[in-house]
This record gives sequence, structure tokens and C-alpha cells, in this order.
Amino acid sequence: MKKKKWWIAIIAVAVLYIVFFPSPSPELAVRKHLLLSFHPMMACLEPIQEGNIKNDPRYGDLYLVDASSRPFVYVKKSALGWRVSSAGTGP
Repeated sequence: MKKKKWWIAIIAVAVLYIVFFPSPSPELAVRKHLLLSFHPMMACLEPIQEGNIKNDPRYGDLYLVDASSRPFVYVKKSALGWRVSSAGTGP
């Protein structure tokens, strides 16, 4: 019974970490955004391309996911890591 409680606690902490903490790389931030947007297959299989816009002061760096309904994803670096700042249908 104690092992089951430990596994539940470990899984809960892992889920909280995945949801609330920034990612260590921009590609992982985009994949996490896709996963949390209920696109788990796209998060695992779709290629993510680096866009032409870099260091935009408002949004950050542009990344493209062609198969998504919102293919343009901006990621921004914070002190803890990368996070998605904006996603949409056009740059």
C-alpha cells in the first residue's frame, strides 16, 4: 500500500513539473505546448522548424509546426527556461 502512495506522489509531482515549469529547450517548449493543447500525436511525431524571426522583443523566437491548426509558435527565454509566449495562424 505504501508503494502505491509513493508512485501516485511521484507521478503527481512529475505532472506538476511538466505543466508549470519552463522547458530546457525551445523545441521542448513547443512540444509541451502541443501536448497541453490536446495534440499528443503531433507533440511526439511532427517536425518543428525554426522560423526566421529571432529575438523579437515582444514575443521571442518563431517556430513552425506545419500540421497544427496554429502553426506559428513563439517561444521566449526566461530565467528558468523556455516557455511559449504566443501561438497563432500568422507571424
